[in-house]
Amino acid sequence: MWVSLRVYEGLYEEFVSQELQALSENLANDLLPHMAADDEFPLISVLLRLDEYDNVEFARVYNTQSEIVSAYIGSALVKHKQHAGNENSAGDILLHELDYGLHIEDSHIRVVKIIGEPALPQGKLVISYLIEQSLADSQRKFVVAIVPFVIFILLTAVFLVLELQRRSLQPLFKLIEKMRRVEETKDYAIEVSIEGKSEIKALTHGFNSMMSDINKQTELNRQKNKLLTRQQEQMEKLANFDPLTGLLNRQFLMKCLNIELARAKREEKDVALLFLDLDGFKMVNDSFGHDVGDKLLCKIADVISDSLRLDDIVGRHGGDEFVIILGECSSVEQVEEVAARLVEAIGSDQLVDQWKLETGASIGIALAKDCDFSLTTLMSNADIAMYHSKRNGRGQFTLFTRMMQDDNHRMIRISTSIHTAIENNEFFLVYQPKVDQSSKVVGFEALIRWYNPHLGMVSPAEFIPIAEQSNKISVITLWVMAQVCKDVKHILRQYGETTTISLNLSANDLKDETVTAFVLEKIRELGGLAGAIEFEITESAYLKSFQAGNAFFDDLRALGCKIALDDFGTGYSSLSYLTEFSIDTLKIDRQFVSQIGVSQRSELITVTILEMARHLKLKVCAEGVETLDQATFLIDHGCHLLQGYYYGRPEPICENDEEDGLIPALESQHSM
Repeated sequence: MWVSLRVYEGLYEEFVSQELQALSENLANDLLPHMAADDEFPLISVLLRLDEYDNVEFARVYNTQSEIVSAYIGSALVKHKQHAGNENSAGDILLHELDYGLHIEDSHIRVVKIIGEPALPQGKLVISYLIEQSLADSQRKFVVAIVPFVIFILLTAVFLVLELQRRSLQPLFKLIEKMRRVEETKDYAIEVSIEGKSEIKALTHGFNSMMSDINKQTELNRQKNKLLTRQQEQMEKLANFDPLTGLLNRQFLMKCLNIELARAKREEKDVALLFLDLDGFKMVNDSFGHDVGDKLLCKIADVISDSLRLDDIVGRHGGDEFVIILGECSSVEQVEEVAARLVEAIGSDQLVDQWKLETGASIGIALAKDCDFSLTTLMSNADIAMYHSKRNGRGQFTLFTRMMQDDNHRMIRISTSIHTAIENNEFFLVYQPKVDQSSKVVGFEALIRWYNPHLGMVSPAEFIPIAEQSNKISVITLWVMAQVCKDVKHILRQYGETTTISLNLSANDLKDETVTAFVLEKIRELGGLAGAIEFEITESAYLKSFQAGNAFFDDLRALGCKIALDDFGTGYSSLSYLTEFSIDTLKIDRQFVSQIGVSQRSELITVTILEMARHLKLKVCAEGVETLDQATFLIDHGCHLLQGYYYGRPEPICENDEEDGLIPALESQHSM
């Protein structure tokens, strides 16, 4: 605006100057005819035409002698009286001395015009114009006229600028809006259209690329998180559940039991724990394979789950063992009812892969209040009760009592004392004679006995199973083998070179390469006396290590030893494997011999075994002969060897050569 006013001021001054020059020219021409007249009135009349111009200060007409012949004072001069006094002689002198033309001085424009021709001047006309007021008025009018337009122009310009800015920044606003939406929704799968200036296009392109990368990374992270979540769930399942049966595993089961015990103790209630072990599961694995065994475990797991209440907890403790937690047990009778239901359900035949499998369950029951809610003791009590069920015939349940704990402590003491017993020579051998049909002693069976200063006389029926369960039977076998090898020369010297000494091997012995290697070494040390040694093994133990057993027995037979199949007839695979067994003798189990004269069925089975052995060219030894009738029956049906209390009890060897033999009273026994 200031520039416009300055420009306008210049233009206005130029315009006024031109107008003033034209006016002075016209007035000079009009004054010329009256310059020679003596009358001033015509001159004044001409000068009065200046009244039309408000800003004319004054006008003066000078003759050729620079004298004022006429003058005019305008309204502008009246308004500026402060300058009037100065327009006297000095001003006159100054004015009439001005050269012809236009003179601009401060706020005054003065025009000096010649009257007449330049060659013959008649005078001069001086007009003074006050441009300040005129310019101010004109500027005011200009401003009043132009301000609305300027405002309009400015508003229009502002609008256009804002509109252009809005349009140019609209892609940026869209981009910002998208960014806000991404911030709120976390949805990175968006794309902004590329438009606008090059900078905004570049920014939008970069934003789209960034969102695309973030979306890809987010999707990748989502997939990874999903995979990690699934893996975590699988890991939690593997950590807490048995992968085969889907039941709680041992670790998670113990956590649940601990929680139940704490709750029951706080609420002064009881918790019942059932420790369940499958009967005969190992035989299923050995006979049908581990795949069938695994499927049977899954089947049993389902049977157990279906037999329990909704609030009961069941888990797999390991192998063929299961643990059931009965959190709400109001009475012992209720717990026994659950246990009986489980025994009955599991005791039914299970159909697996078209195989009809006979199964059973031995269950031990323990109550939390009996052990002051101790988890370790509760588990131990249930385990002890379960083994009592197994020892009492299997397929049953047993409630834990304090007496069982005493028995268990004795079992532990026996197990831990076996190595000490060998070091202290607490074990000793007794020999039970075997006779032929003429009652002549033709062999002996070496039987181990144990006397402990603290435990007293420990029966083999007690410590042999404990040794097998604690994997210490092989230590006993090594000791027996070494002792028999020491006794064999003395026995043969007393009873002849054809006498046979028998000793027993367990299934664990056949699997232990240390035992088999030791036995073979001892047999080789005997040299020619190896033919006097016979090894007895039960058919069930033979079947557990059939391949390894056959190879081992072949080596023994090659060294001259004999092999006898002990307790024949009590297993369930005898006939199918009999032709594959590398044996020399069958031993009829005492349960058949004891029924001679009592059960015709048992007598028939015994006769059948004797007849079968004769056709297979195998010797037969009957053990457990206690009466004359039993002996007569066996001899009449072709039994080769007899063993039992009727012919002699197991006795220790007599080291004194002057003694008649192992059994002093043997000669007084009945001869057949």
